[in-house]
Amino acid sequence: MTKSLRTVLVVFLFASPVFVYAQEIKQELGFEEFMGIVKSNHPVAIQADLTTQKGKAYLLKARGGFDPKLYGNANYKDFDNKSYYAENRGGLKIPTWFGITLEGGYELNEGTFLNPELNTPADGLWNAGVGITLGKGLFIDERRAELKKAKIYKNSTEAQRIIILNDLLYESSAVYWEWFKSFHEMEIYRNAYSNALTRFIGIKQEAVMGNKPMIDTLEYHIVVQNRQISLQEATLSYKNNTELLQVFLWQEGIVPLELSEDVSPPDLTSELLVPADDSLFSLADSLISTHPDLVNYLYKIESKQIDLRLNKESLKPTVNLKYNALAQNTFASTFETYNVNNYKWSAEVSFPLFIRKERGQVKLDKLEIRDMQAGFAEKNQQVKYKVTAAYNSSGTSFSQAKLFLNNQLNYEKLLDAELRLFDLGESSIFMINTREKNYIYSQIDFAKSIASNQKAHAKLKHTLGVLAQ
Repeated sequence: MTKSLRTVLVVFLFASPVFVYAQEIKQELGFEEFMGIVKSNHPVAIQADLTTQKGKAYLLKARGGFDPKLYGNANYKDFDNKSYYAENRGGLKIPTWFGITLEGGYELNEGTFLNPELNTPADGLWNAGVGITLGKGLFIDERRAELKKAKIYKNSTEAQRIIILNDLLYESSAVYWEWFKSFHEMEIYRNAYSNALTRFIGIKQEAVMGNKPMIDTLEYHIVVQNRQISLQEATLSYKNNTELLQVFLWQEGIVPLELSEDVSPPDLTSELLVPADDSLFSLADSLISTHPDLVNYLYKIESKQIDLRLNKESLKPTVNLKYNALAQNTFASTFETYNVNNYKWSAEVSFPLFIRKERGQVKLDKLEIRDMQAGFAEKNQQVKYKVTAAYNSSGTSFSQAKLFLNNQLNYEKLLDAELRLFDLGESSIFMINTREKNYIYSQIDFAKSIASNQKAHAKLKHTLGVLAQ
């Protein structure tokens, strides 16, 4: 095999991956655009919105406990051509927020064997009255407690929605910047491989003409292979990160989307760097009222306090009074026929002697509230620490990224100077390889620093609970 043929084979062997990996980037997927797609279309984001709808439905259900209720029944018995009894009654009950139940109705009963206490005038009997609870349930009962808790739950679902979105967007932002980093790492190694291959061909030609020692071709052949291995590893990482990124891309929460091969993240630029945001950090002073985790925790405590208040009512005796005014159904006005002496009333009184069950439940509620309050205090401190740590990380990552950019520019100058010396015969392959490796690593470090800075900024927003906003 001639030297020229060997040269052609070497060029083909190392040039082929360039054509495999070469792509013309036509589209750019920016971070804000990506986050907008996630927030609007991801199934978890849709589930988060459903959470608030559940809160509204639960509140509607609890309000149903105060709906007026129409009732009516008919009870007949006929046997052996005799009407034993015919009972007809109907009416309306209206529960109120104050524990008072308003009631009105009409009944018409007749029959040979009708229970005497059910006798009514021939035209029927009207009744209207009120039921009052004076003991247990006077200030709060299960219906009122359920409605109060439903209102709290409705408010808490908004906090829950923000929590779900906050976690989703933080996870997706971390994936995006990993994808950003892996793409640029692949591009850096692709350029490094292409440059190494071009340089190898030139050195090979110089060696063939006798201007360079042949050992230089072997040394740079190893450099080319190392660049190719690094490119393959970076490409594998990019492909895997692209697959992971696509997990967060959906259309209307139903159809998963795929990125086309010509989609890429933004270029490496210092404009992507975000300094520590003092205005964001200032939100740490009002975490109790703004952080969704803490707000949701307070809602749980408030709901438990309603349970305690309801269970305290069980320590009181049950005293239920009911009064109904009665009026005969005639052609005259009901008020004209009304007589204060026509009425029926009832009273119900009960009370457990030792109320051990009730006292035990109240004590358990108090202990649980104390436990929740202690947990809230701890969680509040943890959130404050995480916010401060994220703020510090954001500032440090910004400063480091500036240093990495400066290092990259300096290493580039050193590489350019070394290449000029090599062209003049005053340098070596070893020195060029050393300078180039430092330059490559500085580029990768800068790409990593951008990703780290952006993730630190997202972490700050996440710990503050405002990433979803």
